[in-house]
Order: sequence, then C-alpha cells, then structure tokens
Amino acid sequence: MDAEQLQQNKWVKKIRNRCQIYVYFIYSTKLQYQFSIGHPFIEFYCQPSAIIYQNKAWEDSFIITRDWKKYKKSFNVFQEHFYHDHDLHKSQVQNLISEGFSNSVFTSYARLIEYDLDYLEELYAGNKSALLSLDERINNLIAYIPDIQKYFVRNSHSKYYLTDLFIKAKEATADDDAIYKEEMYEAVGIAQQNLYCLIEKRFDELKKRIKKGLFESNQVVCQINDKLKDIILDTAINTIVKEVEVEQIYLYHQITYGEKTTYYLMLIAVGTGNEKLRLITQSLKSKTGGKHDFVLLSHSRNWIQTNLYHYQNFFANIIQGKCLIYSSSQYHPEIHWEMPHNRYHADLYFYYKPTKDSALQFYTIANNSKENYQGLEYFFALFFISFCRTYIFVKTYYLPSYLSNQTLWQLCIYADADIRKYNYLIEQFWTDFFPYLDKHMTLYHRLSKLNKEEVGQMNEIVEKLMYELHNLVIEDGLLLNFEEDEPD
Repeated sequence: MDAEQLQQNKWVKKIRNRCQIYVYFIYSTKLQYQFSIGHPFIEFYCQPSAIIYQNKAWEDSFIITRDWKKYKKSFNVFQEHFYHDHDLHKSQVQNLISEGFSNSVFTSYARLIEYDLDYLEELYAGNKSALLSLDERINNLIAYIPDIQKYFVRNSHSKYYLTDLFIKAKEATADDDAIYKEEMYEAVGIAQQNLYCLIEKRFDELKKRIKKGLFESNQVVCQINDKLKDIILDTAINTIVKEVEVEQIYLYHQITYGEKTTYYLMLIAVGTGNEKLRLITQSLKSKTGGKHDFVLLSHSRNWIQTNLYHYQNFFANIIQGKCLIYSSSQYHPEIHWEMPHNRYHADLYFYYKPTKDSALQFYTIANNSKENYQGLEYFFALFFISFCRTYIFVKTYYLPSYLSNQTLWQLCIYADADIRKYNYLIEQFWTDFFPYLDKHMTLYHRLSKLNKEEVGQMNEIVEKLMYELHNLVIEDGLLLNFEEDEPD
C-alpha cells in the first residue's frame, strides 16, 4: 500500500516531466513474485550495476546475482507465455473477420491491443495500468516509447481515432446496432502489428542487456529529417513554420512554365484557414521576387483520417515519404488507410447540377436582347469556382474548400495538365482575371458597367469550361441518368 501511495505523489510526475527521471515504487512481495516468474524488467533493473543507492542497514535488500545461463529458461518461459496468449487473441480476431461480425472484430481488436499494452507497460515501466483507458495508456507510454506516436492518429490532444472506433463498436453492440467499417480492419491490424513489433524489440533489447550483465542508460534524441537543398523550399518552410504550427509539409507536385515554377505544398496543421493560407502565399511570392508561385493546402491529421472514405485516393498520393520535406517531429503517426478503399464520386450530382445551373443563369443574362448585364459578374465568379471544385473532384476524388480562384485553377492544372490549354483566355481577359473573380465573390449594390465585348470574353470561358465538365461527367457516364432527370 505504501508503494502504491508513493507512486501517486505529485513530485513523481513532476520530475518525470521536468527531468525525464522515471520513478517506480514496488513492494517486496511483488518484487519476489516477479523475480520468480523471470520478469525481464526486474531481472535487468535489479542488477548490481544499476544501483545508485543502497541502505546498508536493510537486511532484506534484493539484488539479482544470477547470470544469463541460470536465467535463460525463465526468460524463455516468460516470453513464450506472451506469444501463446497473443496468438490465441489473434486467431479469435481472424475468425470473427471471416464470419463478418464487424462489431465483434473491433471489440476483439481492442482486447488484443489492451493485451499488447499490458506487456509494453510491464517491459518498459514495470507495472501495467489496466484500469486506465486505452487513450491514457498510449499517452503514458509515449515517454518510454516515442515511436508509439507513429501508430495512432489523434482525434484531439489526448484521444485517438482507433480507440474512438473501438468505443463506437462497443456502444453499437450494446444497442444491437451494426457498425460497418470492414475497410478499417487492415488499418487496425497494422497498428496492432506495430505494437507487437515494439514488444518483440523490447524483449530482444532486454535479453541482450541482461546477457551482458550491464545497466545502460538510454537516451532518446529527436532528430528532424532534413532533405532540403532547394533555397526556395527553404524559404517556404521557414515562412510557413513561423506563421502556423505545422506538423508536416509535403511537396507533392512541381511544374515550370517559362521562367515561373509553381510548388504544390500540403500542410498537416491545425487551425490554418483559407485566409491564413492566402496571407502565407502572398508573403512567399513577395520573398521570392514573384518568380515562383505556391499552391498551399492545409488539413489537420484528424480531418484527413475522418474523411478518408471520400478523399483517400487524393491524400494517399501525397502523404508519402518521398514527398515529405519538413516534419516537426519524427513521431507523427501514420494515417490509418482504409484497405480496401473503393473510390467513388459521392454526391457528384449535387456539385455538377449547381455548376450547370449557374452556367445557364449566366447565359440567360449574357444573351438578353436588352444587354442588361446586372449581376453577371457574380454569376461568372460563381460558375468559375463551382467549375473548379467539381472538375478537381472528378479528376482527383478530392473536393477543395473555397480557396482563392487562382489556387483552384492551379489545382485544376494539377488534376489534369491538359486544362491549361485555356490559359490563353485568362491571359487575354480585359483585366486581371483572378483578382476580378475574387472581388466578385462578395455582393455589392451597384450598377453593372460591363460592355458587350467583355461579356463575350466571359461567355467564351463559361462555354469552353462547361464543355469540358460536361464531357467528363455526362459523356463519360459518371452521371448516367442526369439528362433524363432534367426538365425540358
């Protein structure tokens, strides 16, 4: 009881956080029991070479003096016990997967992960904390195993996507509902397998150290992977990390036309809205003398994880090691990819239909005999942003937020370089095209000053872009019954 109470003292947690000194209290009966079953944690840390203080007056001091040959059999028995029970848990999960009971699969996976956490806690901290939630147990293990952060995507600062999935499965079972997330089986399996590998690694590490008979201090050094040689990317990264709290940056595309190079960057960050991205983009253009352009996207890791069923095809092509140019830590988790993932254009009708309707509304005003163009600028801007978002969605299975019109057009070029053939229309526009569109994303109460030639340029852009989208969506059969549903 004294040992358990001492473990709860505030100073224990305080020196762990401030000094990275981990204090573990254990009572003598438990110590003797763990010694008897060959617990590797006790075998390693209770060796003479690990002692930094000993009360000479205490007669029952416990120091392990047996060598590896005497301990080997106990170690093997302890290790085999883990493998035996782990295999039983794993086979139960596989049987449930084959039988198609999705709720039971996730609850069984939760039990298997709890079992793995038991051993990780025992091997690293000497004591398991089964009364805590999975979230708390994972968070506590980060101090000992920073790598564990790589295997669980966070929902929030202290909670995780997969543990939340386990809770939902348990609740659904209690309510006699079904949770259909079969595509997450492989992702959960990967996370569990990573925990299993950590246990294997720890067993091997303790085995080698016990055989040597030496206690070795272990320090974790955080190294940030630096692949940057490009001075422009250096400037971009330095600017971005000063403005937002970014976890990772991916360079997923780069194109050069003439003397201008455009860099496509994906930011994994929290709370980086469109206005912040616009300001960063302007700053980058200014710092690089206008000779380089930047297309910035930003999403939180949790948002990406939650929306994989829609956009995995897009993100899986970007979030790869070969594209990573900055990481604030080496312990950011991998996304739990859905396997298999069936890409599909969910709700395409609800994006294509308003795009087409805004084009028709534009034609109605542009072609009226009285040349009354009131409100035409706004329908033109509405059509363009609707076209871009729909076109990107069709080509990449990703629906961008309401970014600037120039960024959306650049994403269209990323989605299909052939669309760039219409750049001449933008370049020939009577005024700066993208500032004009951005200006008319907000309504104003004033007279229209458009003339017939200006309307003609706008009309040509709407016609040609709508032609492209119609061929993609209708002629290619993505919405087979759309025209049949349209009124005459």
